[in-house]
Amino acid sequence: MKRIRAVILDFDGVLAESNGEKDSAFEEFFALYPEYAEAMRQYHKEHYTSSRVVKIAYYVEHLMERPGAQDLQDRMAGEFSHRVVDRVVNCPEVPGAKSFLEEFSGVVPLYISSVTPQDELNRIVRARRIDMHIKEAFGNPPHTKVDAAEMILKREGLDAEEVAFVGDSASDYEVALQVGLRFLARDSGQSFPSADLELFADLHGVASRLRTLL
Repeated sequence: MKRIRAVILDFDGVLAESNGEKDSAFEEFFALYPEYAEAMRQYHKEHYTSSRVVKIAYYVEHLMERPGAQDLQDRMAGEFSHRVVDRVVNCPEVPGAKSFLEEFSGVVPLYISSVTPQDELNRIVRARRIDMHIKEAFGNPPHTKVDAAEMILKREGLDAEEVAFVGDSASDYEVALQVGLRFLARDSGQSFPSADLELFADLHGVASRLRTLL
């Protein structure tokens, strides 16, 4: 196998223990729309790792039956963002995240790929002082994780098997399979489709495994 020459990291559940913070923000958001709250909650659970832009578009177009109401989608996105940014900025790191970034940023290019919208992701990464350790953070929108991975491969001039993707969800694993990336699984409590995956409790464990692949 080729050695790893770049690393892509998911953000929520990989660098920050922010999945629960986002769940709490969603519950507050749902409460603003009591008529649709249960249906919103169900869709959120069934599409947990989808971009919130996709979720809000579904709420507006299908639950509220207001297709094309972009002004409402924008307002709802702002309502959610207002509730979540400070929580994510201030939540604990995944154990070992800081030392991981400090160690490997001097060894291989590090990137972030997240379903958090780009502007918000940039604010969070700067506020948590992660920006100094990474080459770029890709948010969605505008970049799906598959698109971000393919852009990174082209930018770095690497084959897919030379890039590791650290994720904490089945959707992250599916991205790695689709693009051909090496996958390292952080166990944040979400389920994975493969029982053969080695799960790491934190970034200390991911770092130990990554050292053997460089």
